[in-house]
Amino acid sequence: MNEAIRSYRLRMLDLGLALAGILAALVLVVVPAPLGIAMVIGSLVGLILLIWPAAIPITLVLSVPVQDVVQLPLAGIGITATQLMLATAMFLLPIVLLVRRRLVHYPAIAVALTFFLLVQIASLAAAQNLLFGVATIYRWTAALLAFLATIHLVTTRRAVIVLGFGISAAAVAEVGFGTLQSALGLAPPSFAVASGIYRAYGTFGQPNPFAGYLEMTGLWLAALSLWAVRHAGGLLRRYRRERLRDLVSSVATRRRMLITAITAAWFGIGAFASFVGIVLSFSRGAWVGTLAGIGVFVLFAPRTVRRLSLVAALLVATVAFAGGWQELPAAVRERAQQLITQSRPFDVRDVQLTSENWAVVERMVHWQAAWGMFLDHPWTGVGAGNFGVAFPEYSPHPLFRIARGHAHNYYLHVLAELGIPGLLAYAAVLTTGLTMLVRTLRRGRSSYDRLLALGALAATAAVMVHNLVENLHELHLSVHLFALWGLVWRAAAGWTRFGGDR
Repeated sequence: MNEAIRSYRLRMLDLGLALAGILAALVLVVVPAPLGIAMVIGSLVGLILLIWPAAIPITLVLSVPVQDVVQLPLAGIGITATQLMLATAMFLLPIVLLVRRRLVHYPAIAVALTFFLLVQIASLAAAQNLLFGVATIYRWTAALLAFLATIHLVTTRRAVIVLGFGISAAAVAEVGFGTLQSALGLAPPSFAVASGIYRAYGTFGQPNPFAGYLEMTGLWLAALSLWAVRHAGGLLRRYRRERLRDLVSSVATRRRMLITAITAAWFGIGAFASFVGIVLSFSRGAWVGTLAGIGVFVLFAPRTVRRLSLVAALLVATVAFAGGWQELPAAVRERAQQLITQSRPFDVRDVQLTSENWAVVERMVHWQAAWGMFLDHPWTGVGAGNFGVAFPEYSPHPLFRIARGHAHNYYLHVLAELGIPGLLAYAAVLTTGLTMLVRTLRRGRSSYDRLLALGALAATAAVMVHNLVENLHELHLSVHLFALWGLVWRAAAGWTRFGGDR
């Protein structure tokens, strides 16, 4: 019976491919070349995405680092790769759910995100510029769509591994590009940190979002690499037992062991490259965020990892106190020292600006302006996306009249734009997400599920800490983060073995 069904499906597939080929040829003949080629390629991509729906959220996540590199001109406007994939996901997700008759889920995280979006929409009543508010709402809607697409379409562990290979490749490419920028001086003069050394920024245009992206990739890949190492070790022990009894099964086990070992190595390379890129960004917020993420990783990691991490920390501390700190490059030491010397709040109104204190004064100006907006509009804020519009009125320093686009502290940024309701709504998003991550970490069905949750939890901790001095919800970085949350939700809900429904 199964053979007959498989044969029927193969015949139908052959027929479908033949008809698709004829239709594509007709389109290329009838429709002018540029549009015809685009229609054929788009149709093929759409067909592939419908055949393997997991590719929809996977390509959406992988589009984030190349969003400004790959653009599609449309009516004089450049459509980024991420925007194109968001539109594709919005169109195909309902079709897949209907055709495959899958259950529709709307978990607590999605509810919290929806409430956060409603607060943003309500805040438009106080906004001076509605277009900026709509842009902010669009970005958070994209995060919600990424989460929903992930929980519904990435239903197998194999799809997660495919995503991991893609993210590792993206991280390696991103850091390779950033290394060239840092070493060859392919950066604006303001990115110089020492003679011949520049801050890496990759394809993101700025060092902070570049480092923020790598925080999420590095910590998540480290967790998957740890799982693959442990799984490869288990397969090695199994192979040794089977080799003495069953040659055929031992060959299959050895093949799986080698594939798993290669997977562990590739994920490890991606994680290592990510941490190198974070260092080259010279982003102090990213350094602190990464340390926080590593701390969370170690705290919840398996016992062996905790012990090895304690030994490594003691060795690093011993070397540092023995004078190893002085052996670090001067640029690294200076940036690290500034974490302490320039982190204390101060009144910026009477500060004499210099090239050395410009960055810290600018950040403090944004903080104090955000606080002023909150005090004047505690319940409505100045409106979603309108921090930059209101900034000139609230800037306490006469030389700073143009905002950087955000408050250099996302929590203050939310208070300024959305008031107390916005901060409570954002806190609800974080609380529901963290609760789900910790619950899966402690009660996951397998070590794979638990380590997947560990990687997402560590990445979330890094983002939360880094957001004390930055806004890592710009440039569609939230698409990546909430996709990681979606994978953990799917792990808690249960994977399917062959990609169908449970």
